Amino acid sequence: MGRHIALAITILGLGLLFGVNSEAAGPFGQLLKGQDPKHTPVIDAPESVNAGEPFKVTVTVGATLHPSQIDHAIQWIELYAGDVQMARTSFTPTLALPVVTFTIMLDEATTLRVLSQPNHSAAWEATKKINVVKKP
Repeated sequence: MGRHIALAITILGLGLLFGVNSEAAGPFGQLLKGQDPKHTPVIDAPESVNAGEPFKVTVTVGATLHPSQIDHAIQWIELYAGDVQMARTSFTPTLALPVVTFTIMLDEATTLRVLSQPNHSAAWEATKKINVVKKP
């Protein structure tokens, strides 16, 4: 029982340190939103795209690449346009690194949201605004 209490205290401590959002509903509840060099997703995407044309979004977990070990790994990455899920990929510890490139299209400006779920804490979130140029 002592181990469970220690784990709960550690998770709550991370929540206080990194700003867990417990009021949001759905997949955006219980998110860690702080800047942690090993856990915060990094979104590489153009700032502006043409409406309806495909473009690439590369997500890397951590400015310093997150480890991929049995006891410390990323389980999945999800990509959202606003609140709409666009893509999701899963990872196997020790066999896959938490880097993925998605090809998507947008019709209007939005904020991309990325969630990455480690196997030891709540999911981490990063966002990036994307402007969309509409053809006349």
